[in-house]
Amino acid sequence: MTDAGLGHKPKRSRLRKKITQVPISFRKNYGLLKNPEFWQMLPLLFICRFSDRDFAKSRTKIFVGTHHKAMTTYFKAVLKLMALGLGVRFEDISKGAPRPETRVFLSPHSRTPLAEIGPYRGIHIMRDPRDMIVSSYHYHLWTNELWVHVPDETGKTYQEKLQAAGKIEGLFMEIRHFIYFSRENLENWDLSDPDILELQYGDLMGPRRDEIYAEIFTFLGMTGRVHELGVRLMRLFEAGKRSKISATKPNERAHIRSGRSGQWKDELEPEHIAYIEQELGHILDKFGYTRSG
Repeated sequence: MTDAGLGHKPKRSRLRKKITQVPISFRKNYGLLKNPEFWQMLPLLFICRFSDRDFAKSRTKIFVGTHHKAMTTYFKAVLKLMALGLGVRFEDISKGAPRPETRVFLSPHSRTPLAEIGPYRGIHIMRDPRDMIVSSYHYHLWTNELWVHVPDETGKTYQEKLQAAGKIEGLFMEIRHFIYFSRENLENWDLSDPDILELQYGDLMGPRRDEIYAEIFTFLGMTGRVHELGVRLMRLFEAGKRSKISATKPNERAHIRSGRSGQWKDELEPEHIAYIEQELGHILDKFGYTRSG
């Protein structure tokens, strides 16, 4: 068990969960309503509902699997609107299998038991674990997500412990949590599954992203107007177009702190890096990330 794993499991009513998400959603999508691309795209949502009858009849589920601080909220927004345009059910599911009637789903921790869901086509987004750890550390210092505010048996929440620890120990806390929560899942991830397209977070933030957007929806079996809708949604929800990040206030608290790959090199101390490579070096190797030495 880790510092983040201590405490009673939070009870989350649907109402409380929605209330908690309001400020996060506002911060993430503040720029959308000012973006003319958003309004220009809306008619396409309704056109698509009648333009891909084959998808509506198919049993194949489509999904995106992500990890914490690896484009989860981005793909949730894209997939929700994609499902709306297709006229099918969307589900955001952290564990277990989606409902039988669900056709489009997000697997935010890539833990879905794929063998239980029937035919599927999916996208898996991987980010350098070192960058995920750094990004999680900064995010957990201020987020209002419910679980970081649940007291443990000492009466302290994870966020309180993280804020009191200082950066060096705080990053060790995040490393331990990543090991506890993600290591086994990443060890067991099947990179050879022909029905899953493996993508790197850094590529989706780079100059080839438009090309990758097209590749994603082709792989998922989309054609014509539906393919166009998917690509336009990806462009629409890019961080700089949707969030409340200010170029003049780079330190402003925001859900999307930085999309830069390799930021761990500036944030982690040698002792952090040594510990990560001791515990997660095989994960770095598996997913093609170069070790520090």
